[in-house]
Amino acid sequence: MEWINSIRSPNLTIFFQYVTWLGYKDFLFLFVPFCFWFFDRKVFGTFTLFVFISALINTYLKDFFQDPRPDVILNIDPWASPVDLSYGFPSGHAQLAVVIWGFLFLNTKNIFLKILLIFLILTISFSRIYLGVHDISDVIGGIIFGLISIFLLNVLLGDKGSWIRNLSNLKHFLIYLSCILLLYLTWPDGEDKIVSVALGSLVMGFFIGQIIDIKYFNFESPQNLAFKILSTILALAGFIQLNRSVDQILEIINFNHSVEAAASSLVIGLYISLIAPLILSFLQLQTKKVNRIS
Repeated sequence: MEWINSIRSPNLTIFFQYVTWLGYKDFLFLFVPFCFWFFDRKVFGTFTLFVFISALINTYLKDFFQDPRPDVILNIDPWASPVDLSYGFPSGHAQLAVVIWGFLFLNTKNIFLKILLIFLILTISFSRIYLGVHDISDVIGGIIFGLISIFLLNVLLGDKGSWIRNLSNLKHFLIYLSCILLLYLTWPDGEDKIVSVALGSLVMGFFIGQIIDIKYFNFESPQNLAFKILSTILALAGFIQLNRSVDQILEIINFNHSVEAAASSLVIGLYISLIAPLILSFLQLQTKKVNRIS
């Protein structure tokens, strides 16, 4: 990996340090909910779940393979502390870049946007090598697992996945819960499971909120673009404040770390899929179609 020093330059370093931020949770935890609130919720609800699940699987794979990262002396990533770095293979940035930007690539017909999205996938992935936090095999592995994820997502949303989409809510719930428990119970010994607890709870919170929404409300974003933008901004502002408030409350209560991770992530998942639309509906920035329960 020492060869990377030969291609580094001040301008390239600044560029890749900014690009790589697009793969960190500080950005993704705003962008993914934004897509869910702003675009078609039926499509982007599944997309959001897949992003969360893909992140969970990536964490599992890192702890399973336990592949060390390059020497920390090569690390010039300003967003990552060498102390906090996880294992290297597969690269989470590369995997999620393929899932997120690849999904948008497949769902747009705008050629300029397609070129931009391919550019983002490639630059985010390469930024991990350039900044010295992943080697080439880590990034290739992330891209491969990302492609597998995006393939499964498109199958699920297509005609071949209709039988899965038509399963009852209870069956969907049991499938998600069983998969998350399976990952938790088979998590490599000696590794911290808090991330798995947090991401698993996030998936379940989001899914439970979706079930309640679909069954009783069917919230829809406003058709008017100005109101759509306003409602999304308010939802994001509430999301940021919720994260701060939950952390402060849990610090006061001082629960076990795993319990704190599960509780906070469950609430955040519920906020994205249910609580935010409920608040926006109260503010008359969201429409709803109430289903009659016989």
